[in-house]
Amino acid sequence: MGGFITLFLICVLILQSSVLEVTHARFQSTKCGDAGPDIHYPYQIKGQHQYDESLPGFELLCKDNLTTIHFPSYGDLEVKSISYDTKDIHLLDPKNCVHHVFLNLNLFLTPFHYFYVLKNYTYLNCSTTLLPPFVEIPCLSAASYHVYTVDPALPVPGSCAGVKTVAIPFAYSPYLSDSKLGLRLTWGMREPQDRETTNGARGSHTSRNIGIGFGMFVFVMAMLLLISTKIRVAARNNHQKEGQLLYS
Repeated sequence: MGGFITLFLICVLILQSSVLEVTHARFQSTKCGDAGPDIHYPYQIKGQHQYDESLPGFELLCKDNLTTIHFPSYGDLEVKSISYDTKDIHLLDPKNCVHHVFLNLNLFLTPFHYFYVLKNYTYLNCSTTLLPPFVEIPCLSAASYHVYTVDPALPVPGSCAGVKTVAIPFAYSPYLSDSKLGLRLTWGMREPQDRETTNGARGSHTSRNIGIGFGMFVFVMAMLLLISTKIRVAARNNHQKEGQLLYS
């Protein structure tokens, strides 16, 4: 009996050690360059297998000490910082035109959505310059056309054509600097490690379930053996007492 209890305790310690190793691997930080953000679970640098799970959309690229993330609908965006407490990733557009990102970025098939509250805005392409309160977006405009963001409820001027209406955090303003405000995305409402729709996540859940199931199995077997032993001891004691009564 003592040997079985010892085996049970060893199994529990091994299981606990495995869980601690997985947790340590997940939250062991790395960096891309000295000034880059701390990178740990759920993010990892492409080509560096920091942990067993592979979560689509959370791979970062490291090139020339610059941390970037790739979006198929737009391209690469620079990662300025990552806040794991608030689940906030701050991105910058290398082209310094955040509204070009807003106009083209599609987050539907990614684990991200905008950190800020969204409102619908319509992008207008105009052949002439509009008077205030319309404010032109310089990085989207050229000598022959002028681009603006407006409330969709406003009537479209005759010299303009609606390009696209999208839900974005803010309309263009010369007081909002791309390099300071940039793009903020969050993954807080769609916890990737809780989704079992990816092979990596499914494998992780399976491993954890096997470990938990094994621990419960060992525990139940130990309890059954302990109860069985107590029953046998009690039965033996009763038998001895009955024998003593017969011979007394």
